Amino acid sequence: MTVLPDGADPAVEPPADAHPEPSGPPTQVESDIAQRWDDSADQVAQTAAAVRVGELSLANSADEITERRERLERQGLVLEGIVAEDDSVWLSFLSRGRAAARPVGRVVSLQPPAPAVAIGTGVLIAPGLLLTNNHVLPSAEDAAEMGVQFGFEYDDEGSERPYETCRFLPDRCFWTNEELDFSVVAVADLRGYPPGKKYGTVRLIEQTGKALKAEVVNVVHHPGGDRKRLSIRENRIVAEDDLWVRYTSDARRGSSGAPVFNDQWEMVALHHGGIPRRDADGVALNRAGEPWTRDMGEEAKAYTANEGARVSRIVRRLRDAVLDPPARALIDEALGTRGNS
Repeated sequence: MTVLPDGADPAVEPPADAHPEPSGPPTQVESDIAQRWDDSADQVAQTAAAVRVGELSLANSADEITERRERLERQGLVLEGIVAEDDSVWLSFLSRGRAAARPVGRVVSLQPPAPAVAIGTGVLIAPGLLLTNNHVLPSAEDAAEMGVQFGFEYDDEGSERPYETCRFLPDRCFWTNEELDFSVVAVADLRGYPPGKKYGTVRLIEQTGKALKAEVVNVVHHPGGDRKRLSIRENRIVAEDDLWVRYTSDARRGSSGAPVFNDQWEMVALHHGGIPRRDADGVALNRAGEPWTRDMGEEAKAYTANEGARVSRIVRRLRDAVLDPPARALIDEALGTRGNS
């Protein structure tokens, strides 16, 4: 979880009196992710072979391929070129990607008189409801002192866009799940309207078949608490289990709570953590392969792979959540009792 002053550049040097601190041992979450990664070594190898020869059946079952093919055909698309060397995409990739990125915001702590402090990333899944990680929003009490900034990004000329901040309203709706590391929280209105009316929303789709192993995914996030970024192309799903998807996207601290999309901009997973690259002695490494220390900043840390909770499993947990009627109505809106087919 990143902590940066509002608007701070994560690459800025530390104060003169700051002392380099070596990286500590893995956290429990990092250890759990690393164990699941080790357990999926066969899948990772199969996916590498599938990419190498362009044959999806080396990494996916016949049923999975059929399900994916049928889902694409319903959208007027065909299952081809997913693992080909041709990285070209339809022009609509850009416009649809921009629409999918608008509901993504920077989750911040709002405790006056201090400036806003970056904590992670979140995404609107209904006009007034945001999804992020449990470790970003662990409790309603934490959420009451936090909010989300939309439009925290650069414009086409490279200038900083003005952004808008909305407080969280956990009294209206808050629900969290530690196992899958996600939380949902109500968001205050912008000038009398829920923020999703301006910024749009990302639809949660319960059905599987949204992506295959070896398929490219795209992540919209605020790495290091910085302005919004998009990680595309060199990111592939390499393994999965019933709850988690593992992929090679270049995510960083501050990316926690970011949506992971397929090339049709359907949300596949909620990013929650990565595996820091470590040497034989367990010391975290930077991108140059040298020991990483805290004074280098989180952006310098190297990661082996990343993991996110499957959207289909998040939807199931939300459907089963016991909530009061107003909160239930907000979540039902996100789950698409109107259109999650």
